[in-house]
Amino acid sequence: MLSEHIFYSGAIAILIGLIFYRYTGRDSSWIIILCAWAPDLDLFLYHGAFHNIVIMIIFGIIMAFLLQSFGIKFFDAFFFSVIGFCAHLLEDAVVFEEAYPFLWPFSTNTTGLALFPDVISSRGRYIGNFFRIANTDVLIIGLVFLLLAIIIRTYFEGPTWIRWYMPEKFYLKIIGIFQSGRLP
Repeated sequence: MLSEHIFYSGAIAILIGLIFYRYTGRDSSWIIILCAWAPDLDLFLYHGAFHNIVIMIIFGIIMAFLLQSFGIKFFDAFFFSVIGFCAHLLEDAVVFEEAYPFLWPFSTNTTGLALFPDVISSRGRYIGNFFRIANTDVLIIGLVFLLLAIIIRTYFEGPTWIRWYMPEKFYLKIIGIFQSGRLP
C-alpha cells in the first residue's frame, strides 16, 4: 500500500490544516503528505522496522530541526511530521489484519483492523489490482475521503486554502486565470 497513502494523508492534511489554520493562522499541513511515506523508508532495510511510535517521535524531531531551516516553526514541523507518520501507521492498521508492532516498545502486538478483507492474497501479499500500484477498493475509499475533505475545507474557508499546497507563483497564476475568466 504505497500509492494509496497520498490520498488518505492528503485528506487528513486538508482537515488538520483547516483546524490548525483556524487557531494559529498558519498552515504547513503539506508536511503530513510528505511524511506519510516515511515509515516505508524501511523497505531498504527490514520492512516494518520503522512502523512504530519510537521511530515516529525520532523522525518528528529530526524533521522539526530540518524544516526550521526553511522558516517553519519547530512545533509546526514536529506536529505535522508526527501526524503524517501516524497517518501512515493508521492506514496500514486499517488495511492489514497482521500488521506491524505499532506500539513498540510498549507492545509487540501486530494485530491490524483489516477493514478491507479482500486486499490480501492467500500468500499474504497486498493485491495491487490498479495498474499494480494500488488496490481499487482501498483507492476508491481514499479518493472519496479526499474529496469529502476538499469539500469540507472549501465550505469553511473558500477556495483560497489551496495556496498552502503549491508554490506562490503557481497559485497566483491560477487565481489570475480564474479571476479573468479566460484560459491561457
